[in-house]
Amino acid sequence: MFRCASPFAWSCLLTLAIIVPARAVMAGEVLLDVPDLKWVIVTQAGGSTVQVLDLSRGVTPLATLRTAGQGRRLAVHLQREGRRVWVLGERGLDVHDAYSGRLLEHWATPEGLRPERLEAGPGGRPQVVSGMQRHEALLGAAFLVPADRRVSLR
Repeated sequence: MFRCASPFAWSCLLTLAIIVPARAVMAGEVLLDVPDLKWVIVTQAGGSTVQVLDLSRGVTPLATLRTAGQGRRLAVHLQREGRRVWVLGERGLDVHDAYSGRLLEHWATPEGLRPERLEAGPGGRPQVVSGMQRHEALLGAAFLVPADRRVSLR
């Protein structure tokens, strides 16, 4: 339990604002720090959730993103436009609403693809990088598709 010996309330609040995020970070792993929004995206070590925390008003949880069944998390990307959080796992790519945590779309990884990381693509949407290949998430597609090919979803 935190006790403040200082008679000034503001110094106690400042100390608490520093200690609480440090404890959250020690409990898991910081995936992404977004200083301009004052957000931190944290995951539990070995867990299946990702938390979006707003540090501008103390430590305020904005959303909990559920990523069960995706395997190990490899990367996280924040798309500022629309406040979307993209989570890349070994078995696919998910996009979540950063405020509600709701899963908006999921794309499975094609057989044989070993995703490594996310890179910013056109329009702020990330591309999945695997070796020299880049794959993208097209709306309406069930799987990630190669970024250099034209694909028809008919």
